[in-house]
Amino acid sequence: MFTEYGVVHIVARTLDGSASCPDCELPSDRVQSCYERRLADTPVGDQPVVIKLTVRRLYCENDRCRRRTFVEQVGELTFRYGRRTSTSRRLLEAVAVVLAGRAGARLTVMLHSVVSRTTLLRLLMALPDPSWEMPKVLGVDDFATRRGQHYGTVPPP
Repeated sequence: MFTEYGVVHIVARTLDGSASCPDCELPSDRVQSCYERRLADTPVGDQPVVIKLTVRRLYCENDRCRRRTFVEQVGELTFRYGRRTSTSRRLLEAVAVVLAGRAGARLTVMLHSVVSRTTLLRLLMALPDPSWEMPKVLGVDDFATRRGQHYGTVPPP
């Protein structure tokens, strides 16, 4: 771990050993290659954090699996094609739900997780729709005045 230009850099790598294929879940330890991922994390002590994580690309040893190679994922830290940690993504999703757009982008500057308004909108649109409970009783309360006559409908209890 070191600090450069006000950014905390954490250098890490995955442990040697086996990882499971995401499709067939067969463990493999045959390494094809290694590469470095840069992940933005939540800030620590008012300083942004970048994790430089070296991960392995492994061969899937199952002949019936359609996937030939796969990259090992670190639980609760990485996900496919992600450039942020899961914690950082959840934080930005919460900001997007409440503020979205330009207001959310201004708040992320204060949180030391600077993102654009379109990134927040993209995160918001990727969220699943909330589940709604079906109402048990549906009623309509209408009251109106018509040419001086008062009438209304009230649903029975």
